[in-house]
Amino acid sequence: MPTDSGQRLYQYVLTNLQSKGNQFKFRQYHNQHQEPGKIMEDLQYQVGVAKIDITPNYPIRLSGYGARREETSEISQRIYAKSLVISHQDDDPFVMILVENVGIPNHLTKEISNRLGRVAGVSEERFVICSTHTHSAPCLSGMLPTLFGQPIPSDHQQRIEQYTVELVNQLEGVAKSAIDCRIPAHLAWTIGNVGFGKNRRTEGGPVDHSLPVLLARNKNGNPIAIWASYACHTTTLSLNCINGDWAGYAMEQIEATYSSATAYISLGCAADINPHPRGEFEHARQHGHTLANEINRSVESGMKPITGKLSGTVKRISLPFDTIPSRKEWEKRAKQDGALGYHAKVQLKKLDSGEKLQTAISYPIQTWAFSEELLIVFLAGEVVVDFAHRLKDELDHNRLWINAYSNDLPCYIPSVRILSEGGYEGKDAMIYFDRPTHFKPEVEELIISEVHKLTPKGYLPS
Repeated sequence: MPTDSGQRLYQYVLTNLQSKGNQFKFRQYHNQHQEPGKIMEDLQYQVGVAKIDITPNYPIRLSGYGARREETSEISQRIYAKSLVISHQDDDPFVMILVENVGIPNHLTKEISNRLGRVAGVSEERFVICSTHTHSAPCLSGMLPTLFGQPIPSDHQQRIEQYTVELVNQLEGVAKSAIDCRIPAHLAWTIGNVGFGKNRRTEGGPVDHSLPVLLARNKNGNPIAIWASYACHTTTLSLNCINGDWAGYAMEQIEATYSSATAYISLGCAADINPHPRGEFEHARQHGHTLANEINRSVESGMKPITGKLSGTVKRISLPFDTIPSRKEWEKRAKQDGALGYHAKVQLKKLDSGEKLQTAISYPIQTWAFSEELLIVFLAGEVVVDFAHRLKDELDHNRLWINAYSNDLPCYIPSVRILSEGGYEGKDAMIYFDRPTHFKPEVEELIISEVHKLTPKGYLPS
């Protein structure tokens, strides 16, 4: 963990979890009694699912909005972490964890990956964490460190670190549970369509309304896992209470419709896309129901079977920042009030301690391929929708599924177009992620090029 106090909290929480084992209650649907359905043939996969409630039982500060600085104990919807584990026949398992949080920082992803490597032999390319990016979930240690434009009070920080330690243990546990409860399963997928996402920078600007859906059924034909993703911010709500936003309501409805299944909703390239309308609980429910209804239509109208061997790749690349401001510029900015001034003070403190400011970030890119039937791409950070359009133009969009908000949330990831336009997603938001400046224009080409390198030949244009 990142701090000594975090390590002490880790020991304290782990001791309590071991003595109060009731905090680890995993939902494993395939153990429930199910009505017999259609007998499935060609069960090429082993699939495991698990779910755990990660709603804190103490006051905590929520992430996502810098102006919301008070702790809260109010819960309008409980939040969860879930794991989906897939292995082809007797091959090693691939593990996806979905977390209802604004994002998981890189150091926590590494910690959980290392633990699963030790206890279950899960290698890095076979492990991914996706977040729903809800802006109504607890802060995590090291995530958006300069979001609030002022220091976080020590008692608030202590509870943030406590929750972070608890969450890491819960994520390890939910993944292990899903690994251990795999059963023979049939996989199928399709691409649906929903339309509540709206470009928040430009009226009528680009969006991605595609809704890829993966369905796992047991031998009796009953759904055990339904995973979908949509490119839209989970920012319908901004009140100071815990809630999963539209993604949480969508998963809630899917699991009510298919009582034998665990539902997973991740996000595509949603950085510049907001839900519309927004602001009210009813809007969040409406969007969730819209998405769940489209998933239901997709499931009931037939899907493409998947039978191929599952393979994975992962690579880190360096994304360079533009010219770093001089000390004189930091000193000038530090005289300002608000988030910009606070960010400058943080940079000056680093310089005064002898620390060098970042000149680049290490950026993870990951792919999972079901033979030549389906390619899933995982990109870190808040990726703008231009990346989805470009990848779908350059690869086979009929066999492509793009997830963002995966493995890390380092900052916004702008395209060349967004960088040239500037604004929040292009440049201004970097101060909330404690980055010294915006990216150089070549980041788009670096990412797209690496995705091509990691993509199996069968998906590339001939």
